Amino acid sequence: MKKHLYSYYFLLGIDILGNTHIIGAGLSGLSASIHSLNKNKVVNLYESSNVAGGRCRSFYEKKLNIEIDNGNHLVFSANTNFYELCKIVNSIDKIKTLPPELAFYDLINNAHWNLDFKEIKMLNLVLGRISLIPKTKLSDYFSLLKFLFVGPKKTVLEIVGNSKIFKTFWEPLTLGIMNTASDLASAKILSNVLKKTIFKGPEFCNIYQPITNWNETIIEPSLKYLEKKGCNINFKKRLKNIETNNGYASKLFFDNEEINIEKDDLVILAIPPTNLSKFFPNLKLPKEYNCILNVHFKISDDIKKKFNKSIIGFINTKSHWIFIKNNYISVTVSNANHFNDYNSESIAKIIWDEICCYTNEILPISEFQVVKEKKATIIQSPDNFKLTSQLNFLPRNLRISGDWTQSDLPCTIEGSILSGKKAANN
Repeated sequence: MKKHLYSYYFLLGIDILGNTHIIGAGLSGLSASIHSLNKNKVVNLYESSNVAGGRCRSFYEKKLNIEIDNGNHLVFSANTNFYELCKIVNSIDKIKTLPPELAFYDLINNAHWNLDFKEIKMLNLVLGRISLIPKTKLSDYFSLLKFLFVGPKKTVLEIVGNSKIFKTFWEPLTLGIMNTASDLASAKILSNVLKKTIFKGPEFCNIYQPITNWNETIIEPSLKYLEKKGCNINFKKRLKNIETNNGYASKLFFDNEEINIEKDDLVILAIPPTNLSKFFPNLKLPKEYNCILNVHFKISDDIKKKFNKSIIGFINTKSHWIFIKNNYISVTVSNANHFNDYNSESIAKIIWDEICCYTNEILPISEFQVVKEKKATIIQSPDNFKLTSQLNFLPRNLRISGDWTQSDLPCTIEGSILSGKKAANN
């Protein structure tokens, strides 16, 4: 296959700059593959499962008889690497852009409100031109300014735990962005996000969502682009071991194949830290994870009409974010380790009862599917981000990528794509 790819590039008159082996076809692996190809490298992509996309994949759910997203993602217009990748793979027309605002519902106080990012500007704060969250006053919003200067060791709770908008703003924002409780979540990382979005202006706070699903928006277009460019894509290829020699990766061992690696070749491991530790057990890696729970309810058009927003944040509930899709409701619970031992029926009932509170009527529970990602992200604490920023002693021709490797960004789609880009360009 390698000789075939060299011939392919030779016929196109392209100079070959090396052979790249990428392990993992999640978003970071796809990004690394695309950016490696665009540097005129021969690219070999290996994925242990039979599908690409990782946590961003979509699949046909037999129980519901519809295609659903594995999970939900909040992507903002500030996420330039996401948008750049969509441009490269020609899928911009698969994105819908929502205005820079979010709807919220507080179950305990039975309150509904909209948070419009166009209003959260310094001048509006000073002059008092802002729509207030219920039971708050203007001075409560000055807690935003605390994130202009934040040290790397502080947690979100330490910075704004006493804010009157902690429960209605800071907590849901932290959970949605970082999948980590505020008493553990790095305030520095949240500060970086705020500086790229709210502090930069409302034009950076528009929300990108897939028109149909994440598979059609980014995964399938990426695979088609790679195939068109001559990438050698290998599914059901599980990496078993890596041989090193004189500080270089020299051989990759798969279930039924061994691949020799030259010193001028590049290996990119686009895998989670649990997998990386199997190959390099001496690395100090994050070991604590948080679950993300998604519950998908198939709905009728009549039920869909009861929701006038596409995304709704829930306060004082087990549910955190509600996404209204074409033919189903998708509910996300972040930091969901406490649900790990619950069965699907119990989880679905808890979540559906909260949806009924929102609609203010008792609705018969719809068909549902529960998806648990028990190790969705590392716990995004100051200590764990310090670990990811200090990784060393890797073979000289090996790079790592994945959302968890970005020590200045949260574990999101943007971090995944950027990590793959960096690994390919490094």
